[in-house]
Amino acid sequence: MQYITVYDYLLMPVYLYIFYILIKKSSAKYTDPELRKYFFVSFYLHMFGAVAYALMVQYYYGYGDSFVFYYGSDFLSTQVTQDPGNIRYFFKPAAEVKSWYDFEVGDLSYAGYFGIASNLFVMKISALLSLISFNKYLIITLFFGFFSFSGLWRLFLVFKDINKDRELKILAWTILFVPSVWFWGSGLNKDSICIGSIGFIIYFLYHVFIKKEFSVKSIIALVALIYLVSVIKSYIIIALAVGLSVFIFYKFVTPFKNVVIRAFIIIAFLFAVMIVAFVTNFTDQLELLAEESMVQIDSFQRNYNAVQNEDERSRANLVIKDMDLTIQGMIFQSPVKVFTCLFRPFIWESRKIFILLSAFESLLLLLCTLYMLFKLKFYRFFIEIFNNPFVLVSFIITIFFALIIGFTTYNFGTMARYKIILIPFYFFTLVSLYTTTQDKKKQAVKALL
Repeated sequence: MQYITVYDYLLMPVYLYIFYILIKKSSAKYTDPELRKYFFVSFYLHMFGAVAYALMVQYYYGYGDSFVFYYGSDFLSTQVTQDPGNIRYFFKPAAEVKSWYDFEVGDLSYAGYFGIASNLFVMKISALLSLISFNKYLIITLFFGFFSFSGLWRLFLVFKDINKDRELKILAWTILFVPSVWFWGSGLNKDSICIGSIGFIIYFLYHVFIKKEFSVKSIIALVALIYLVSVIKSYIIIALAVGLSVFIFYKFVTPFKNVVIRAFIIIAFLFAVMIVAFVTNFTDQLELLAEESMVQIDSFQRNYNAVQNEDERSRANLVIKDMDLTIQGMIFQSPVKVFTCLFRPFIWESRKIFILLSAFESLLLLLCTLYMLFKLKFYRFFIEIFNNPFVLVSFIITIFFALIIGFTTYNFGTMARYKIILIPFYFFTLVSLYTTTQDKKKQAVKALL
């Protein structure tokens, strides 16, 4: 189906210009020319990524979640236009909206998507944006890309401040300019909302609780964003909560020098984590996420086969086995899952151009990791991580995300999209470690002079 029309192309320059004017006004606060340059380049990349993603879905794949969300938003906005009373369904649970959709349309190809709360929430957001975008798919996509850029930029500012403005160029390249982040994170999909929201959440948490810049607006925005992400991908909030808990725990335990007291605090902390995992039914959420991932892959495969003959390139490249999502099973399989998420696909596993590009990015990540392990002689790699609470939290969040994505994703294309949420955190960990080595090198040189 043709979702991008000539009207999308006519309106696109207008909206891009409006976004540019907003960015130009915002850039006035950045007096550093280098920082302002990164600001604009990141904006351009996200806008390009939004357009490229939309064109890829329309002209290369011809199907995808992006179209499902747009179809759902079009249904919601059309129904409200026809009968303003239908706006009540924006506040109804997914099961009730699905029943309404079944009654009004009854298309089995889309009915299941309306019944999933996370999908429906994205449809609602898209429907609201349709009011200011003439309900055009490409323009709505630009709004998603703009939100993603705004959140990622704020995450970059936090990392920049933590790293004390050191290695700014490397930080910009690894946080703002990573191709998979500005491409997969700029489309009409859940990932754009999530990476943008993560950036804003970290930004508000940092400024409210670390910089002590309290404001009511920040607290309200923080609560709203946490709710937004918890509906779309609840495991992200769990991962951030774990990271925050580690930070608090780090700050609490470091003043104690007595080994017995530290051991007691560590045991109490682990016990609390186990209770939280039990109360939140964490393993149940992982199983649900895995089932959703399997359903998505099965749906994509059937859609592909309906368009053309079965193509080996569209198959998942990961071997799918019975998953053991118990705590014991997760611990046993976790090293392989983390490695797979972070450093695969390998180049020889690529069967599509998009997977090949992802493979080069994974190779770069692997080489950067090996370089830092070599520079820090392996054991110091982890010592330096534990010496800095911000780096430790970033590393913990990375591993947590990698575990969840590794356990629940069976397709390299899907994995490349899902793991964009961890890439900024992992690259920040590596850049921070690199900064530490450079500082020590400079100190050694000064000592010799």
